[in-house]
Amino acid sequence: MLLTLVALAHAEDASFVGTKTGDENQKPETHLTANAGGNFTSGNAESVTFNAGVDVSHKWKRNQVEVVGGAALGFGATDVNADGFLASDERCIGVQGKECDATAERYSVDARYDRFISEKSSLYLLGGAFHDKFAGFELRTHGQLGYAFRPIENTSSHLKVEAGIDFANEQYVEGVVPASANLIAAQVAANFEHTFNESVGFKDSLTVYEPILTQPEGSPFAPHLTDIRIGNVATISAKMSDKLSLSVSDTLAWRNEPIAAPEGIDETRARLDNTLSVALVASLL
Repeated sequence: MLLTLVALAHAEDASFVGTKTGDENQKPETHLTANAGGNFTSGNAESVTFNAGVDVSHKWKRNQVEVVGGAALGFGATDVNADGFLASDERCIGVQGKECDATAERYSVDARYDRFISEKSSLYLLGGAFHDKFAGFELRTHGQLGYAFRPIENTSSHLKVEAGIDFANEQYVEGVVPASANLIAAQVAANFEHTFNESVGFKDSLTVYEPILTQPEGSPFAPHLTDIRIGNVATISAKMSDKLSLSVSDTLAWRNEPIAAPEGIDETRARLDNTLSVALVASLL
């Protein structure tokens, strides 16, 4: 589990929970949030992580667009002999002439358009790309078409459920075989938000991604129903001022078939990732 101060907002959660929709006479709305920060770990582990994110959305009449971008970079010492202890010759932070190993390298951007066909439902189109070396992806690009429905919309609670068809191309890091693959997948998601009072709120986002057909490099498309991918983000937030809030989030990511890792990148073998983060988020617009 990783405890991150001022953590990166989750770029892949391109949701519009809490948006009142379907009013042609509603005034246009624009929102912009940004965050930046990092974490430092010392003692029997040494690592430094820097991250930043931005989220901008604009809504007018029956239309809404949102663009989310983020980056995370990290470095630290490696326990070379795997004895659970960092010896003096394994340490790197503050040691002159010694370079640290990279521990995080992720860049991402996602864009989404919703066209509301009623007050509670919309058709959406989204696309995005990311690079994540330690998840095994040199570059992953995708596009998705789907339908979103909001069965609960009131002053304190909001629930949105959606389903879509996703088309993706995955280019893996060097050493992974096959080197790339195309996917056609189904995705379902649920986003719930509840405001306890003017200062405290809760949000949970669940996504289930199931490839239906895959085409590894050099092969035709074939059914593939075992590579299920599940993600969940639960967040509690508290307003510190009109523009600044503090949030605590727990992120779970499960990949039933982790990418076969090349030698030296053991992190990509893990099926389950769990990240606990404490974040400061600034609402600029």
